[in-house]
Amino acid sequence: MIKFLVRFCMFIAGVALILDIALPTRTEQLQVDQHTSQTPTGYRANRGGDSHWADTSYKIHLIGGVLSSCSVGYSTYGKLKDGDQIEVKSTRLFKNCIRIARREELLESDKYWKLFALICGGLLIAVAVGWLKSDDEDGSGIS
Repeated sequence: MIKFLVRFCMFIAGVALILDIALPTRTEQLQVDQHTSQTPTGYRANRGGDSHWADTSYKIHLIGGVLSSCSVGYSTYGKLKDGDQIEVKSTRLFKNCIRIARREELLESDKYWKLFALICGGLLIAVAVGWLKSDDEDGSGIS
């Protein structure tokens, strides 16, 4: 029963990813309200020659539309100021930001979002339907 539920959830997730590609994207004129950054606990930035890896996530919070926030790279995070008017293109279902522009300047673009969503959705559906099967009965590997 658990195996069926897991496969069913994988199938639904795969269909949702592919549906997100098929639906038209949303383009909105939004205003940057706030910036936030977060570094996970346990990670440190490079200090004095140490090569400790820090994975900081940068997010801009938006007002004036359906989309409330976008995860962005450090470059875009630094270029945008609170109060800036930007154009954001996002997916309908998962509300992923795929393009951010200020006036005519392209700040960030995810060129391969459709390809990644298609591959992940296809793999989830293939595993759920049984096209990719486990080598052994305990399900520890996919062949």
